[in-house]
Order: sequence, then C-alpha cells, then structure tokens
Amino acid sequence: MISAAARSIFNDGFPDDVIAKVGGNAPPEIKGVPLKWLAAFRARDASFAKSVATKVKVVEVSLVQNPEDHCRTEGRVVCEIDVTSDMLNATGNMHDGCAVFLIDECSVCSLATLNAAEGREPQVGVSQAINTVFHHPAKLGAKLRIVNTSMSTGEGIGSCRSEIWDTMNHRLVASGVQLQMVPSQPLTWVSH
Repeated sequence: MISAAARSIFNDGFPDDVIAKVGGNAPPEIKGVPLKWLAAFRARDASFAKSVATKVKVVEVSLVQNPEDHCRTEGRVVCEIDVTSDMLNATGNMHDGCAVFLIDECSVCSLATLNAAEGREPQVGVSQAINTVFHHPAKLGAKLRIVNTSMSTGEGIGSCRSEIWDTMNHRLVASGVQLQMVPSQPLTWVSH
C-alpha cells in the first residue's frame, strides 16, 4: 500500500526548475515521473537504505528508439551517485547488496517513464527477480552513473535493465535485469 506521504508526492509534482535541470529528450511531465517515484520510495522515515536512496540524482530522462526494433520505444533514465562510506563492505568497496539496491530502485524508473509516455499508469510493481552480474569493485569516492532502460512492459508485468558505471575509472561495476509484476490484491470476500 502506498503511504499518504508518497501519495502526496504524486499529486503535488515537482517544481519546474527542478525538472528543467534533468537532461534528455522526454517532455517535462514525463521527466517528473522518475523524480516522483524515487521520492515516493524515500517518503517513509524508516525506509531501507534511505541514506543511500536520498543521494541518487536523476540526470537524464529520454524516450529512445529500440535499436533492434525501430517500431518500439524504450524509456531511459540515467542516475548518478557518489560512493560514500555508508555504501561500503568490510573491504572498502561498494557492497554488492548496495549495487542491487541501486539497480532495484533506479531500473524501475525506466518502466514507469515508458508507461507514462505511452499513456498507461506510470506504476511500478514488485520485484520478481533481479539477476545481477558484478564486474568490478567501486571504491570510496567513485562517481557512479546508473543507466536504466526499459525492455518490455505490458499488462501487469515489465522488465528493465541497468548498468552501473564507474565514470572515474571507465569501467562497468555491475549490471542487472529486473522483472517486475503488479502485486496481487488482497481478497475482499474472505472473512478473517
């Protein structure tokens, strides 16, 4: 269930000057979609990894032609974050769990973006699977660029992919593919 604080984020929107700072070719109302979703994810005071989530910055929202099928459009959302001490494991590298968290939260923004652009509800669902490959470690202070692209979206299910790049060292840190589905609704006819 979406909290009252998160619901107000969707109703109120973001100021034009905030949306104007986001690059990409998407229209302003579509650029607001990933901003709203990331803000909604952070709306609860005790949300998981809030100290990390609050540092994620959306820098680009675009609608791009699929290179394999020119009749299809993809949602592309690029986020950035610097690796800080609260993201590290015992060896001083970004924790693999933190990478999966970033893939989880950022990748679904590409689905919400595409859904909104195509006139569907810009909702995201629950994770069914997040398949992740860890390529290289990211050290404290690394500047990460998280490139998220929708793959497929339809009736109640969607898939998206992410690549986390260390822009200072020009290497891929992690990549992932996420499968999302709309959660089932509780049965109203069953008595408790």
